[in-house]
Amino acid sequence: MKKVIMSKTAALIASLMIISMLVPVLAFAAPKFENVTITSNGTVTGQVYVTDDVYTPGMKVPVYVYASDNMTPVGGVVYGIYTANGHYSFTTTVPSVSYDTYYFMHYGSVTEKVYYTPFNGGGGGGFPGTGNSNYDDLFKDGKDATITADSDTVSIPADKLVDGNSLTIKNADGTSITLPIAALKLADQAKSLGVELKDLVIRVELKKLSGDAAKAVTDAVYEIGAETLAAPVDFKIVAVGNGKEQQINDLGTYFKRTLPVTGSVYSDNTVGVVYNPDTKELNFVPATFATENGITIATLNRTSTSIYTVIQTDAASFKDLAVHWSKKEVEALAGKLVVNGTGDNMFSPNRNITRAEFAALIVRALGLDATGTSSDFTDVTAGQWYSGAVATAAEAGIITGYVDGTFKPNATVSRSEMSAMISRALKYAGKDINLSATEVAAALAKFSDAGTLGWAKSYVATAVSEGLIKGQSANKLAGNSLATRAEAAAIVYRFLGNVGFIN
Repeated sequence: MKKVIMSKTAALIASLMIISMLVPVLAFAAPKFENVTITSNGTVTGQVYVTDDVYTPGMKVPVYVYASDNMTPVGGVVYGIYTANGHYSFTTTVPSVSYDTYYFMHYGSVTEKVYYTPFNGGGGGGFPGTGNSNYDDLFKDGKDATITADSDTVSIPADKLVDGNSLTIKNADGTSITLPIAALKLADQAKSLGVELKDLVIRVELKKLSGDAAKAVTDAVYEIGAETLAAPVDFKIVAVGNGKEQQINDLGTYFKRTLPVTGSVYSDNTVGVVYNPDTKELNFVPATFATENGITIATLNRTSTSIYTVIQTDAASFKDLAVHWSKKEVEALAGKLVVNGTGDNMFSPNRNITRAEFAALIVRALGLDATGTSSDFTDVTAGQWYSGAVATAAEAGIITGYVDGTFKPNATVSRSEMSAMISRALKYAGKDINLSATEVAAALAKFSDAGTLGWAKSYVATAVSEGLIKGQSANKLAGNSLATRAEAAAIVYRFLGNVGFIN
């Protein structure tokens, strides 16, 4: 669609706008409203996104505001200034009246509903998309609440959240997000934005991608020979106040989001993934699947907001695993994008695995971004393939290194070291296990070489008690033996099932 060419005369501009309002479907691409907020003084700000580049930068574009009672107009037409990239912004005010809903219209087409409620005894507050204009009783039935949204954007006053543990926001199609409220650090967000808590708003977005953004995800799925089973959704949490906003990305704790899944689901090859728009890559996300009333819902568990979808990969099969004891575990993890082969359809199960390789494997299994930067190990330098993963593992408390400040990334990991890392991963995943001396002894009682475990004794006992590691024989743990790729895959597979990250 070609851009509308601005005339040099005001009359022609007016004519074009009148015509466009009469025939919006013919003249303009369907718009959508984004980031609509209403402050305590009734100031409304927002953006309109137009899928086709149909305006000339600098052109004034109208937005209409109506109240809920039979579409009563309030405030008249508002003009936004088109900038570039399909966006234009607008600002208006709404009266502090008793309307509970405002409709924002663009060229005669209703595209957004914003629910209005007064708060703090005066002024207006807009909380889009929940169909609920009163949050005072949000946690009246307990510390964990659920609200149903009829929009992909929901804004909630922060002071209405402080009494709860979690809030789940869900849409009718099964898309949802569960906010761990303490992890939002609301007081810190308010301080950072220079407002009091009562003037802070938390905006939550569950937006299905469309256009080029959706195509980019689909292209990444096709690139690895997989099939998309769920529409990609961009989940965001944004703190808004004082005319500013800041996105809350990593909450430092796992929280859930759900996506409705289409098609058949095969547990080993159905994968929750996160899409990285910078690298154009897909990575494994801890996910479980359940079917209710004929609809399959994927529950994805991760510490960060981002773009998520569900895919179906091809069944993995490696030539050198045909009769190997680790076939089930390795091929399941390969189908989940957690492990890779070594080339030529081989896995090399009996090859040893390095400390850096196992740290990277755990980071991948936890669904973390291998982008850490705070590693203090003297022998881990920037630019190595493992640098980000090792730093992330260190930040998560999975690895600690040696007393001399080194990590020895290229040294082969021992079974004891592997047990220590996976035991710390249990804690990071929310399963903090502290065995007593008696429990440690009981877990290791049948192994004649338990006395050789030294510093790793309690870690190995934890891994044994949780069923993550088994002896190399009926009565030998072989903690000092070097671990193989097959053993590493098996322990990670058992870990994911143990903490409920796969089913």
